[in-house]
Amino acid sequence: MIRRIEFKRSGFTLIELLVVIAIIAILIGLLLPAVQKVREAAARMSCGNNLHQIVLACHNINDTYQNLPPATAPDGWTPIAGAESAYNGSPYTCFSFLLPFIEQQAVFNAQTTGPDPPGGYCGGQYFRVVKTYLCPSDPSTANGMSQTTNGGANGFAAGNYGANYLVFGNPQIGTMTGVSSLQASFPDGLSTTVLFAERFGTCGFSGQVNAASTYGSLWADSTSVWRPVFCVNNLANTPSGPGYAPCQLFQVQPNYLTACNNGLAQANHVGGMNIGMGDGSVRFVGRSITASTWASACDPRDGIPLGTDW
Repeated sequence: MIRRIEFKRSGFTLIELLVVIAIIAILIGLLLPAVQKVREAAARMSCGNNLHQIVLACHNINDTYQNLPPATAPDGWTPIAGAESAYNGSPYTCFSFLLPFIEQQAVFNAQTTGPDPPGGYCGGQYFRVVKTYLCPSDPSTANGMSQTTNGGANGFAAGNYGANYLVFGNPQIGTMTGVSSLQASFPDGLSTTVLFAERFGTCGFSGQVNAASTYGSLWADSTSVWRPVFCVNNLANTPSGPGYAPCQLFQVQPNYLTACNNGLAQANHVGGMNIGMGDGSVRFVGRSITASTWASACDPRDGIPLGTDW
């Protein structure tokens, strides 16, 4: 007689499965903030590396032409008084002129060989997404483009870095077309003067992405509200008159549709903003910096020592 041996099947009970699922959920909850911190740290480092390339490009273009480019040239073809001939007659931004110095010679050449006027509107290359001009922390762009249809900005590539109007503009007469020199235009010193800060590619306060008050920071656009600049201190990014008005403090992690001030610099990093300095260095400035220290760091000739919060 052959005996049949029976084996009992073992398995998880419903309670055991629920306990395992709960443990996994807890572990995910604990790990997620750490993963997010690592991702933000990587994004912040990438933004800083881009700024480093941009400030080095400024040194190279200054060595080549003995002047820095203007913040933005006029929307037209009027030569810039006193400027090196390389900057005359082109309605470009600072970032347009820097293209050959960040390994974007082809895009720059395309700007200058287009239809009449040369290069067309905004140099004709306004739709080109330039990786060096984008910060991966910015929540307001889509595939490198501004999101708002206001002014057709959604057809323009975003610029997540703004040029300091007090450096690249001409505050003495209240125009965007100043031309500075690293050798002569920084009485306060290059290491204590901010050249570049971060900007959102889409910025407004109405809560509506396509509202008339929602603008974009566009690397190739020299027109009013769309200019990739800061320290002009108004929504239109247009100088209101001559003089070195104190640069208003930047924003940290504002909602880009409900609380973003287009007249300021803004960043989406936890606790502060990356900035590019005149000496070629990049530093992270905390949100606790006082308005007076920030204003002094942005003014290249006020003669005021930076505060202890710098």
